[in-house]
Amino acid sequence: MNLSPKKHANGCLWLVVMAIVLTVSFGVITVSLDLPILLSLVLSVTGSVFIALKLVGRPKLSSLIGGAVIAIIVIGILVAGISFLFSMFEPPVTSTVFEVEESVQKTYRFEDNDSVEVYAANRFWRDNMGNDFNAVLAVRVKDYQKLKNHINGYRPASRINFWGDLYDYIERTDRPALDIILESFSMIQNEKKLNKMEFAEMVVTCIQDIPYSLVFQEDCLDSTNYEYDIRKLLEDCPECCIGNIMYGIQNPVSFMKNLKGDCDTRTVMIYSILKSFGYDVAILNSEYYRHSILGINLPASGKAKVYKGKKYALWETTAKYYSAGSLPATYSDISYWDIVLTSK
Repeated sequence: MNLSPKKHANGCLWLVVMAIVLTVSFGVITVSLDLPILLSLVLSVTGSVFIALKLVGRPKLSSLIGGAVIAIIVIGILVAGISFLFSMFEPPVTSTVFEVEESVQKTYRFEDNDSVEVYAANRFWRDNMGNDFNAVLAVRVKDYQKLKNHINGYRPASRINFWGDLYDYIERTDRPALDIILESFSMIQNEKKLNKMEFAEMVVTCIQDIPYSLVFQEDCLDSTNYEYDIRKLLEDCPECCIGNIMYGIQNPVSFMKNLKGDCDTRTVMIYSILKSFGYDVAILNSEYYRHSILGINLPASGKAKVYKGKKYALWETTAKYYSAGSLPATYSDISYWDIVLTSK
């Protein structure tokens, strides 16, 4: 009796069918069932193999191996291409340390024919358009001593807009003591003839350029006690954390004294500066992202939030190279952001 050999499925086709079924089934299981990811993956792989066998048949081993090799090569090329694109569009990792000449020093300045003690940092930075700037960020020692703990005495009037009320209190209390810094920025504006967006860019990039530090209400613990992102930051820069700060935010004068600031420490600082120059700015918080960003009512493309008929371009303040309307992909869903304070 002459029996023809059993027909085998093409290995490439089998892998394609399995990959499609695996992707769809994993998505359905992940969304519809509250299962651990590993269990969802096992169920998806098992189901996709079974369905591929039923639809296409059993693949020949040599054909399957060839298809797998091709699939690995294609996936490798795709991963390399995607990684290259991300490297082009994602901001580079910034340094977590200062140049020695930019660190805060206690020095003196002359006011009304008198010598006044100040904490000052001579900052050098470049904005997103490639313009270089230099400014002395200084606060008087007597102002720092007076204001360094004033947040401890803050008592919220209500919990309806706790963070917005707190930011407003901090900004109003500290702004008179920021006059030296406002003077420095005003000199740059006059010298460079900056328009409104160029000036805002200059101010924001100055603060973005300051290396990020954690500000905790509780003690700063060893890096091993935290999730990956915080652990990595503290491993690279153990001094990039200050603890026992009320509400986990530094007031602007204290920030300028030690240049250690997290997200809302920075947004309040920039908000206060731009408000002093007449800008319509906002502070946005996200409980979901546990983050704070700036909003500015100026024409800009990209991400924006409409509030009371006004469009605020969103601005990341904790890392360099972000311009108005540009947010990290991990914080980009506008629905999770709420405006908690506006200057106008």
